[in-house]
Amino acid sequence: MTIEVLFLNEMTVLNVAEHNEQAGSCPLCGKDNGCAVLTGKPIEACWCSTAGFPREIFALIPPEERGKACICSECLRAFKENQTF
Repeated sequence: MTIEVLFLNEMTVLNVAEHNEQAGSCPLCGKDNGCAVLTGKPIEACWCSTAGFPREIFALIPPEERGKACICSECLRAFKENQTF
């Protein structure tokens, strides 16, 4: 099975941070997503800037929650290990 991996960019993270007070919570588990941009750091300082996100993980986010917050590293790790959450 081939998994397409996406990398987030600064515009994606900044749009989330600017438009949502819940941007610090993972949309899958509700825990802190560790977003460095929300703390005023540059995108390069965030863990997600070098993490690859399989496209399939985004389908797990409820439609009404998409684009409002970043997935946390624990959910990403669990998905990559199990191909499910």
